[in-house]
Amino acid sequence: MASWQPPAASLLVIAPHPDDETLAVGGLIAAHRAKGLEVIVAAVTDGENAYPDFPGLGDLRSGEQREALNRLGVGADNIVRLKLSDSGVASQERLLVEQLMPLVSRSTSIVAPWRGDFHPDHEACGRAAEEVARRTGASLTSYFFWTWHRGTTELLQEMSLRSFSLSDESLLAKSEALLCHRSQLARESGDPILPESLLAPARRSFEVFSIG
Repeated sequence: MASWQPPAASLLVIAPHPDDETLAVGGLIAAHRAKGLEVIVAAVTDGENAYPDFPGLGDLRSGEQREALNRLGVGADNIVRLKLSDSGVASQERLLVEQLMPLVSRSTSIVAPWRGDFHPDHEACGRAAEEVARRTGASLTSYFFWTWHRGTTELLQEMSLRSFSLSDESLLAKSEALLCHRSQLARESGDPILPESLLAPARRSFEVFSIG
């Protein structure tokens, strides 16, 4: 897989749920911020439906996301909360496009989930990002999370995949940011959303993207 260096441009990272930006793009975010480049995170949902019967989960996860992004170098002022429904983004896809449009110019580099990433919210975000990129002329880079667990490598063979190597500093920042998502890593009763078995791709010394 060929290596990739992101453009020295403002990044708009689209996160369907609090933690997606850390799991798949945390190293890229940390590296970009270390260079003094702007990163804006569009927090599409607050992840309020991750567990049943958990009042206040959305507020809790939003706070975890702020903490994680702060560790990656992104301040609260650069997090745009869109407040769409967790697990219901597909039904609000047109609204999502309209919410994203003011955040993007032709010089923006959009980083969003792959439109086939095996979760309906991820897929809707991917489609919306494609539409915004088409309208604005911005570049689009796709990331993966559920694909590593629910898909096959054959699905990606025709894609233009690139590897972004993480420095020791970026990898450490990503690892520490991941620990901020406590509600997803541990649960008093039942299995957490992110058991250790799902975290191997997030612990790699590189991140994988599809370019264009």
